[in-house]
Amino acid sequence: PSAQNEKFHTELSFRPYESVLKIDRKFSGTERALVHQRRCLVNGDANELKLRVILDRFSAEVFINDGEQVMSAVMFTEQEANGISFFADEPNASNNLKKLYKLGGIYGEKK
Repeated sequence: PSAQNEKFHTELSFRPYESVLKIDRKFSGTERALVHQRRCLVNGDANELKLRVILDRFSAEVFINDGEQVMSAVMFTEQEANGISFFADEPNASNNLKKLYKLGGIYGEKK
């Protein structure tokens, strides 16, 4: 998943042959010199990866295998970049997308 528009995006990817989950903010819109990629070696069976991703305006929280591991990232993508997309190289992987929720804001913002 990624916050995106035509110009900016942040990417979350998984390489099962290495058991590595990566958050890449390289194209998120930041001009600061900071670490753009974070990687996590995922414990357990790479064929049974379970992710819960929570996105808000400026951050992503990724809970791996029911919270066994967690990754966080701050994103600097423009607010107009409100798209999100999911894709997989494995044909059956996208069949496992279970639920997508839109959460309300803490300041009484409309859903």
